[in-house]
Amino acid sequence: MFETDFHAHSLFSSCGLHSIIEMLTKARDSGIKAQAITDHGPYLGRKTSSTFFERLDNPVDGIILLKGIECNVVDEDGTIDVIEKFMKWYDLVLLGFHNFKAKGAEPEYYSRLMAKAITKNPCVDIIVHPNVPGYRLDFGMIADIAAESGTAIEFNNAKTRLGRSSAEETIELIETCKASGCYVAVNTDAHALNEVADHGAIEELLKDTGFPMDMVVNRTYESAMNWIESRKARRAEHY
Repeated sequence: MFETDFHAHSLFSSCGLHSIIEMLTKARDSGIKAQAITDHGPYLGRKTSSTFFERLDNPVDGIILLKGIECNVVDEDGTIDVIEKFMKWYDLVLLGFHNFKAKGAEPEYYSRLMAKAITKNPCVDIIVHPNVPGYRLDFGMIADIAAESGTAIEFNNAKTRLGRSSAEETIELIETCKASGCYVAVNTDAHALNEVADHGAIEELLKDTGFPMDMVVNRTYESAMNWIESRKARRAEHY
């Protein structure tokens, strides 16, 4: 079991079902030591709250609240919907494709846009669900981009568990990342309490493929927090 999770949604995302307190409490009770709340950016209608970033400080005893955002690539110029005024409070900045104007294009197309977005926005820490249907990335291209930029590629448990990304495609992504040596993060992408702390589908595939755990940035609580601090230090150089 992973002691940290870098990707989960609360009621501040239109797709989330539960409050921040409920998500954190369930995570703590499930053995998680640090839980990120990474609600969507404004491109998807996020109910942005300055109080969350500026004033909420570990509201549930026994668990660390990591503050983040799941950003979206919004155009072909590499623009993302990160909210820069909250930059100093971000522990994690995630980036993926959601409701992009062009759907079902070739993976190379989305990968080129992702590369442009990461170059333009060095705040990005994790490329999320690169095997999501409709916006599939070229795994080889994106692994090279991640390795060069120091970002991590997400292995998304919810997408695999729900069958939205096939086990075969997830294994292909895992093997590609293994060959490239890029960082990876194993995340729940929890939208409901029953998904909190559930990394099981990915854990099984990592075991089956013999994936080297030293490539997983959140393999332990200590490795996760050290990686976050290194990314925050890098972010401070640019913003």
